[in-house]
Amino acid sequence: MFTVRTADHWTLDVEWIEPPAGATPRGAALLGHAMMVDRRSLDRPRGGGLASTLATAGWRVFLANLRGRGLDVPRAHEGARWDYDDLVRYDLPALVSAARARARALPLVVVGHSLAGHVSIAAAGCGLYEEPPEAHVLLAANLWERALEPSRWRRARKALALAAIGGAIRLCGRMPARRLGVGPVDEAGDYGRQLACFWRDRWRSRDGLHDYAAGTARVRGSVLAVLGAGDRLLGHPVAARRWANRLLDPPREPGRPPPRRDIWLCGQGTHGLEFDPGHMELASDPRARPLWRAIAAWMTAATGPAN
Repeated sequence: MFTVRTADHWTLDVEWIEPPAGATPRGAALLGHAMMVDRRSLDRPRGGGLASTLATAGWRVFLANLRGRGLDVPRAHEGARWDYDDLVRYDLPALVSAARARARALPLVVVGHSLAGHVSIAAAGCGLYEEPPEAHVLLAANLWERALEPSRWRRARKALALAAIGGAIRLCGRMPARRLGVGPVDEAGDYGRQLACFWRDRWRSRDGLHDYAAGTARVRGSVLAVLGAGDRLLGHPVAARRWANRLLDPPREPGRPPPRRDIWLCGQGTHGLEFDPGHMELASDPRARPLWRAIAAWMTAATGPAN
């Protein structure tokens, strides 16, 4: 375990998991969680979840918490404040730099579940990484943007959910996930309000300095977007694929082969799965272990010597 200090003075804690004794690491993987949960969601069951599966496959794993959770830090229910831009500008850049320092020249892959996935893409597209990762694996990562959702029914459900979040924030000053029984970690009110802005307007920073949507065209390295066939709303495959399609035409770098860009729709009968994973199951259900092994193989191929 180690801690990372962000430029705006938050402390983030990171668990370090090594490959089996005697194994030469294939690369380093920085794992980031979804909203309303913490890093524990990415290694369930403990020692046999996604993080441990990647470590067993030969990856040096850094399992990170974003702000507002983990060690003795201020939390949303204690009045702590942060917004989405803070995660993009401070948390992911600090975590990637810290992972780089401990990767010891190994290629680095950001494996982001939902929130951490699109936050890292936003940071990469806006040039906020000192040295960007060689690849991204995006598990159910997508943004709730009205233009990306073709279904009237799902648009109505998403708008209603955001209205409910707005109402809860007005009452509690935060997103009270614990009180509502939708997650173990409350999120800050400013963060929740910004999600609603993305839906009404555009995926960009509050101050207008960074257009996250436009920045996707500048993301370097290989990208694998993994979509769950059982994800009914949060990362529904249709809208999530539309978001991931922005990443399919990567910038070319002279003298280097084009990076890999893949989208996997994962359900029963694919990658050894015997069920259709939903939004959380994709990263936290042990039945998805065959898929996690396939992801590890993709990471090895995407960051190998030919790349």
